[in-house]
Amino acid sequence: MSMSRRKRVPLAVKVSVALVLIVIVPLSIAYVLVGQLGKTAANVAASDASARIDALDNAMHRYHELVNMTKRMHGELAERLAGRLERGTIDPATGLPALFDDPRLAGLRAVAVLRPDGMVAHQAEQPSPGPDWRDVVVTEPIGEDGTTLRLTFEVSATLQSELQELKEAIDGTRTVSQIQSALPDSYQLTFLVVIALAGVMAAGAGIVAATLYTRRIDKLVRTARTIADGHHDARVEISGRDEIAEAGEAFNHMLEQLEATRQQVEYLQRMGVWQDVARRLAHEIKNPLTPIQLAVQQCVSSYKGADTDPTRFKKLLADTGEIVEEEIASLRRLVDTFRTLGALPKVEASPIQLADVIEELKLDPTMAARLTLIAPARPVTVRADKLLLKRVLANLVENGIHAGQEAGNAGDVVVTWTGEQDAATITIDDHGKGVSDANREKIFEPYVTTKTTGTGLGLAIARKIAIEHGGELAVAEAPAPTGGARFVVSLPLRGPEASMA
Repeated sequence: MSMSRRKRVPLAVKVSVALVLIVIVPLSIAYVLVGQLGKTAANVAASDASARIDALDNAMHRYHELVNMTKRMHGELAERLAGRLERGTIDPATGLPALFDDPRLAGLRAVAVLRPDGMVAHQAEQPSPGPDWRDVVVTEPIGEDGTTLRLTFEVSATLQSELQELKEAIDGTRTVSQIQSALPDSYQLTFLVVIALAGVMAAGAGIVAATLYTRRIDKLVRTARTIADGHHDARVEISGRDEIAEAGEAFNHMLEQLEATRQQVEYLQRMGVWQDVARRLAHEIKNPLTPIQLAVQQCVSSYKGADTDPTRFKKLLADTGEIVEEEIASLRRLVDTFRTLGALPKVEASPIQLADVIEELKLDPTMAARLTLIAPARPVTVRADKLLLKRVLANLVENGIHAGQEAGNAGDVVVTWTGEQDAATITIDDHGKGVSDANREKIFEPYVTTKTTGTGLGLAIARKIAIEHGGELAVAEAPAPTGGARFVVSLPLRGPEASMA
């Protein structure tokens, strides 16, 4: 086992290799495919660009011809209108607005006749159509006296930028047509460097992440091995709020439950040993008690007096008889207790209301005056053996009354019960001196008691019955609100069908 553990590949290495492969393999395939696709795309684009260059050049040439033709047309129109004005065929005062209706003058926005000093003599104009158009002014002299005709035409404001864009498109197409490879060598080298860096980063991230996770998982493994070696109090400490931390909490919770179960099983085993001893001891003690008692009674009844100091002898014999009978009675009580411990009935669980069991305690006159019951708002139903559960509660209440009386008060006891989630809890609070930390576990062992009377078997029997119901009986660490001890009986709402013993 130890050799195989040493030879196994660490999880951190496995995760790091997996991450490197996950990053490197797709990038390498992409590098090859992109190179091939790039070359194909470059060849196709170059061929297509070569075919389009002529068309773009023709479009550029047509654009320039259109611009030059428009300029010439504006000049000719200005020259003709200046001649007509010079000849008088157009009245500058009334004829200028009519020029806008002439289809041959499309694009004319304003016309003005300027004196030799530059002042406007006559003019007519239309509003500008918008920001996408700009004005182009053409002037032509009228006669020789310095009078000038000024025509304002509308042309596209984006024409210049469109020509520039067309020129740039032609230049870009020529560049594309000259490309022979989609990825230059520098680009390919850069891509390879990126792949290498991605692999290194993936390996580093894998090592760091795997180390963090495997270190926490290793804590679980080490704790499990420690527990397997017999150290049942070991617990795992994992920080964080992820699934591994939740697994650690669940693992610790499982260990606590296993430890509680182990302690209960050990307790039941010890109680089983004590039960066997009690049965044998009760049998061995009970047999000679009756002959002893009969012999003493016969001896006392057969005495008829004596000659020497009969009064003193008679008194001594009577005292001896009383002492022997008293001790025999004490031994009989002890035998009855032993017999009870050795012959506890099996748990026969069935659904019962806790209130029905607890309220029956008041039927005992010695408890009724000292008992206070605090019931929950909703009824609590458990699966339990009514007779055995009542015996547990009666023992705890009786102990609470004695504890309070030994402390110098009336001995009142408060019983409270609740049902939450899957468990029912019954608390018994007394007014006694409480239970010390040293005695909190010891008092449930057979023949251990803190009372001046009793055999010390009551709490042991009560806890055994609680465990066989699938629950537990314990002493709370904190004192009860009454100032004394608080005994807590926990029972599952769905208890076992039969005894655990």
